[in-house]
Amino acid sequence: MLGRELENRANKLVRESKERAEKAKRQAEKERILRQRQDERQRQFEEQKRQQRLAEEAAVEAERLKHEEDLESNNGVWWQERLMAVPLEANVAEQLGIKRSTDKIRLPKSAGDALMSQDAPKNGAMLFELATSAGRSVHAGVLDFSAASGTVAVPAHLIRNLWGLTTCDGQCHGHVIVTYRRLPKGTYVRFQPRSAGFQEAVGESVEQVLQASMFTHSTLTQGEWVQVQHAGTQHDLKVLALKPQAAVSIIETDLEAEVDPSVETEEKLRAKEEAAQQRLQAMQRAEEEAIKQAMQDANLREQAQADREKIRQEKAALLPPEPSSNAEGPIVSCLFRMPDGTRASRVFLQSQPAQMLFDFADAKGAGGLPFGGYRLVMQFPRRVVDAASVQTQSIAEAGLNSPQEVLLLEAVHEAESNAT
Repeated sequence: MLGRELENRANKLVRESKERAEKAKRQAEKERILRQRQDERQRQFEEQKRQQRLAEEAAVEAERLKHEEDLESNNGVWWQERLMAVPLEANVAEQLGIKRSTDKIRLPKSAGDALMSQDAPKNGAMLFELATSAGRSVHAGVLDFSAASGTVAVPAHLIRNLWGLTTCDGQCHGHVIVTYRRLPKGTYVRFQPRSAGFQEAVGESVEQVLQASMFTHSTLTQGEWVQVQHAGTQHDLKVLALKPQAAVSIIETDLEAEVDPSVETEEKLRAKEEAAQQRLQAMQRAEEEAIKQAMQDANLREQAQADREKIRQEKAALLPPEPSSNAEGPIVSCLFRMPDGTRASRVFLQSQPAQMLFDFADAKGAGGLPFGGYRLVMQFPRRVVDAASVQTQSIAEAGLNSPQEVLLLEAVHEAESNAT
């Protein structure tokens, strides 16, 4: 007894030791996995920080290269500032006797000081790009440097282009980034009127009308909408293309101008083209459907013909040999006249089932009539053999008692029509 108790205790100690070892092993594995996960998270965090740092460095480098490009383009002059846009008083430029007044802005004195310190007038008229946070931009000349600090006074024409043509309150909507730009002189512009009425109104005087309107501008920007006045009516024209680049100066330059068909005209043409395309597509779909249906019908006809031919062959194979003239029992010689003009003849024993008459006619094609869709008619006197009524009759019982009979195949619907 004592020995067994000691053995049990020893076994228990061994089990407990194994369980502690397994538990410690599981705990170690859990801690290893946790450390691995922490290391992976740390690695991902460091990689994310590295990528962020690389992106920031790339952005700084891109900005540096852009700044160098702008400096080169501006002949060493650089100025940019984020300013609060405010409306410019109406007609203030005209009151000052400035002709190109449509796109003149008023900047603060600090901007003028910064530009003068870089000798900006060496590049000619000082021109600027105005850009909103929404990505819209337009270019302008400068009226003077008397705006309030931190603001830029913007005329109605630029307000419409920066904040949309539907802006009718004449108010600015937020800050703009104003950047000094040295623009090349424009050589070519292509306009597109909003309304078809522009070409109708100006007629052949379009060149003179455009020239008069361009004398009120200092710059043009691709995508800009300009207003052209003629006979007391304002017409909106969009700048579709410019040369030599997408923003140009039009001060003291010969500008070749072209006018495309209006937006209204293009929309009407587009609607007509879309309608024609829809009709064409509908016709193509109908044609494809007709072809598909024709193919289906042809397949069905082919299948029906194949099924009919199979039945015809089966019925021909089931017919017993034709009895000879000296056969035992009375015979009847039958001439079958088919509705398609063909004829077939065969000798039958009068004791044979009447159904055999229909099987023979079917084996010969039944003149194109549906199997089971016709009657056998004998004339003088008229007698009718109907397949449904002779299932248990012999040929003699069906009324074919003469040595010779002529049988006409008559469609069931024709027979019903004759009966009425």
